[in-house]
Amino acid sequence: MKHRVRAGMLGALVAVAVGLSGCATPAGQERMVDRDMSQHRAAAEVNTQLAAGYMREGEQKVAMEKIRRALAYDPGYAPAHHVHALLLDELGEEKEAAQAFRRAYRLDGDNPDLANNYAGFLCGQSEYDRAQTLFREAYSDSLYDTPEYALLNSGRCYQQAGDKGRALEQYRQAIDKGAAQPGALLGLAEALYETGAVSEAAEAMRRYESRHRHTPRSLVMAIAIDKALGDDEALANHRLILRGRFPDSPEAQAPKQGGS
Repeated sequence: MKHRVRAGMLGALVAVAVGLSGCATPAGQERMVDRDMSQHRAAAEVNTQLAAGYMREGEQKVAMEKIRRALAYDPGYAPAHHVHALLLDELGEEKEAAQAFRRAYRLDGDNPDLANNYAGFLCGQSEYDRAQTLFREAYSDSLYDTPEYALLNSGRCYQQAGDKGRALEQYRQAIDKGAAQPGALLGLAEALYETGAVSEAAEAMRRYESRHRHTPRSLVMAIAIDKALGDDEALANHRLILRGRFPDSPEAQAPKQGGS
């Protein structure tokens, strides 16, 4: 199963300065053009913010209307292309999403949030080398406030590609940077388990449980570790939590997980 590796999906979207081109114009006309361009940029910004908000609320149709309006006001506004790419990806329009990501990156290639999201998209398309290059751009940026998210996504991408060793490295770095965030701890447990380091996986799971509430996915991992260690008491407890807290989840319905 492919991991969804986007993080900070609607994070800081930084505007790109777009210069005017063409023949020289009289001063009065220049001021008019500047005012029009400023108004168009402001309208693009507002509509991009609205689109991002509607995306967060699950209103994709309205979000698409707003982002198309933003692009109509200012086709050179990089954050609009960024949000457009994320929305298209969410809607399963992969070819169009790839085009929108490329446009955004051409306009704003120094934006680590964009690099992280674009890399996540590329990883989902199995373009692993290109994805890791962009993840590296993001987490190596000294001005990036949340490099742990790019490291976490990089680890997931390596894990998806079957490179468990590199995945472990990235998860550990993400934990060092991000105060033991749940995704990194769970990813670490999964990667350790997959490499046969069951005792270390159990320790990572204990760290996860001491800081975060379980999800169906984390409980499936905990159950697998319990079975590998032959810990019947922990196994019964994790199965009870899975059935009690997430009774309608596919994980709880699976006989090997929910158990009887």
